Amino acid sequence: MKKGKVRKIVILIIVACMILTVLGCVAWKKRIGIYNTYMKMTGREPSRTTQWVLKGKEIGYHKQVIKTGKNKSETLQIADNGSNMEKVESTITQEASWVDTSLEVDQQLEEEQKNGYTWEEPLIVQNPYRYSPLTAVILFDTDEECEVRVTVKGKTEAADIEGTVDAATSHRVPVVGLYAGQENTVLLELLDDTGKVTDSQEIKITTDELPEKMNNAVTPVKTSGESALPLTIVHGQGARYPYAYDCMGDVRWYLDRKSDKFGIYPLSNDRFLFAAGDIGITNIGRPDTSDLYEADYLGRAYKLYYIQQGVHHDIAEKEPGGNLLILSNSGEEYYWDMIQEIDRETGEVVDELKLSDIFRKQYVSSIDWAHINTISYQASDDTILISPRNLSAAVKIKWSTKEIVWMLGDPKLWKGTEFEQYVLQPEDDFVYQFYQHSVYQLTADLDGNPETQEISMFDNHASFFKNRIKDIYDNPKESYVLVYSVNEKDKTVKQIKKIPVAYSQITSNTCYDETSGHIFGMCGYIKGGSGINYEMDYETGEIINQYQISSWFYRSTPMKIDYNDLASAMETDENYICGELLKPVETTKKLTKTTDQMPDESEVSMRLMDRILYVKSDYHAISQIIFSGEDHTYVYDLSDKLIFSKKMMLVNQEMAVPLTDMSADSYDVYVVYKDEFYNCGQTITIKQ
Repeated sequence: MKKGKVRKIVILIIVACMILTVLGCVAWKKRIGIYNTYMKMTGREPSRTTQWVLKGKEIGYHKQVIKTGKNKSETLQIADNGSNMEKVESTITQEASWVDTSLEVDQQLEEEQKNGYTWEEPLIVQNPYRYSPLTAVILFDTDEECEVRVTVKGKTEAADIEGTVDAATSHRVPVVGLYAGQENTVLLELLDDTGKVTDSQEIKITTDELPEKMNNAVTPVKTSGESALPLTIVHGQGARYPYAYDCMGDVRWYLDRKSDKFGIYPLSNDRFLFAAGDIGITNIGRPDTSDLYEADYLGRAYKLYYIQQGVHHDIAEKEPGGNLLILSNSGEEYYWDMIQEIDRETGEVVDELKLSDIFRKQYVSSIDWAHINTISYQASDDTILISPRNLSAAVKIKWSTKEIVWMLGDPKLWKGTEFEQYVLQPEDDFVYQFYQHSVYQLTADLDGNPETQEISMFDNHASFFKNRIKDIYDNPKESYVLVYSVNEKDKTVKQIKKIPVAYSQITSNTCYDETSGHIFGMCGYIKGGSGINYEMDYETGEIINQYQISSWFYRSTPMKIDYNDLASAMETDENYICGELLKPVETTKKLTKTTDQMPDESEVSMRLMDRILYVKSDYHAISQIIFSGEDHTYVYDLSDKLIFSKKMMLVNQEMAVPLTDMSADSYDVYVVYKDEFYNCGQTITIKQ
């Protein structure tokens, strides 16, 4: 090779090294990475999916921060009743909570009731609380005390939706189960103390069409003309607006309010907990909602719980009206791995279990190593029954001591481990479940043995991590509704029912109706993005009803209506907004740097609800929110919260930031957004 050519190559190499050195220095100073630096220097913004990878795995915009010098993970207990809105002035849009708007409407109805509407000329208020369009209330007075039976007439007699309200002279009658887009016939009947009908009339209520997203939501495949469940709710995942269908597959109720990916959680008082959509705390995995409302089927909310670590998959009551056991996140190395007990009145965390504290390093091999998707509580022995999907096991744990009682799963998976001793031994040969959902202890004695416990589950029979189960996984490409009989004393188990259903790789659930003897297989994720719901005879496995669900869903559950509760005026706790949130911490460092306004293309928005600031952005795009006042500076710090999946950064989140503990001052709001300081152009003034 000629010397001139070699010299040119050497010069090119030196120049390239110099350019890379300059880029590296700028990148280090700006903490934005070489690729992002290049993109900025050339006038181009990096794509949302291109992030700086830290330590080989950790991903996110988390290097440009203000040091607080204090515990940035400090939390704040929330106790409020919506009375502090006047203590905050802001350029940010302010709104009332769902509870507050429900109370306002309820009080209006109470006042309206005083106007003396009669049986002959009642007042009909459709969708009174704004979020439940296929409901109504009817107001009237009677001279004599009487019960009221209300029936929304169905297309068939079996499709009638009926309920009765206790005796009174002043009546607020709830109507649930109207058809969409038509004139409905509602039958009202007055009943004396013997149950005899003393008077009746038909009332017509016309409704709007279903939203486009719910057109053809349910298609009957096979119908017997009746069902053990008058109304069946579909919710979560592709069904973010929960809805309910009747025995003919017609939608008869829906909530015009978006839930999170797991939808709603039915309660023993026939209300439900509603996990608010798009609101999510920042954690190592994906955002889980921090906002949990107790609501009813008329669309009114009674209470708002803030869950600092987020809530996902399932919630159980320790007893009717008692404390809540929620599935949450440890917020450290793992997610979907923790159980918390929440005080029903205050929202305070009174107990918790990180599942990694039990299993330690034995099977803790990934950030989603457990993936708990079900929890229930057995008061008789103070135990919880959980379904850690990624262990392909059901686990019963003594709640007070956090000790394993037994495990239900293939013994081959646990052979040679310290947990082998807890695994129930099969009495007969059968194929175990893989990556199951919806594990619950039944109250019915299905095997005729009072010394055993029946456990039902939806066996997805899927395999995501074949390295662990490849030797025993049979790959049948169908799922199953399973019932096990557990003899806890002998540590044995029998599989007493196995009903094949359509293959549903994820989500899904089963439930058993003791009155009819029907068992349900709710297949939430069929290939192509749809679902199938089966109603079957438990003894024979015969399909009684089958419905095609147009979108995939998380669960499908019975809708149980307490008409007396719906007919009553709202009663709320003194502090109906409660719980715990990560709080901004005060720093002595003043923000003096002049910053640019937020770029127009940024996906950052803000709203205020009482003294909670909601900040919406791309997931993990914001590492700090800074409140810069004349006398005080506070930082809401997320800089140590990193994720391990680039695709999660395409998800939106809305963080709930409490301002309750901040000193009176006038604050300018700044954010560190994708590692750059920005002035949001918003002010918040907190009064004494």
